[in-house]
Amino acid sequence: MINVKVFSDFGCPFCYIATGIVDKLKEEGIPLDVEWIPYEIHPDVPIEGETLYKNFPKEQVDKMFLMLNRIGKPYEIQYGDVDIIVNTKRALLAGEYAKTVGKYDEFSKEIFKAIFLDVNNVGEEEVLNQIAQNAGLAVNEMNKLIDLGKFDDNIKRAKQLGTIHNIEEVPTFVIKDKIKVGNVRNYNRIKKAILEAE
Repeated sequence: MINVKVFSDFGCPFCYIATGIVDKLKEEGIPLDVEWIPYEIHPDVPIEGETLYKNFPKEQVDKMFLMLNRIGKPYEIQYGDVDIIVNTKRALLAGEYAKTVGKYDEFSKEIFKAIFLDVNNVGEEEVLNQIAQNAGLAVNEMNKLIDLGKFDDNIKRAKQLGTIHNIEEVPTFVIKDKIKVGNVRNYNRIKKAILEAE
């Protein structure tokens, strides 16, 4: 099995495409051991979220999502009229809980769809709870463990790994702790890097 760490944040639209890339690699029979690293990129965004247009002109945002819809099409990934940046801290902690019960893939697909197709604010706990329930998670247990700080060290470890691997953007694929690949626009480049590392 080829170890691939994927540094990712649920609030990153390109990270949504990374899920499609991983699924396709697995479908093609590439023996992957994937670790999704919860790498928070907008820790200062308030729970209520903030408008995307605060930092980017609407025309630029529209062009980016047109491009993302084109890149996401082969993976059946679509984007809606996204106009907010969300706080993902609790969502990332919920993702760590999902790993412990073998439901990370289901949860990540639900949460990316909620943020980028349905344009929901996952910073709000009731919204996050509904997503977790849709993914088959035990919501009460999840919240209890998150509130007890059970997964806080996972987020700290992600930051430490980010420093070790000099992560500058998400998603970033780190293959066998040696080869670093970004840019989800080029599936074949990622696939080639993984196969060459085998």
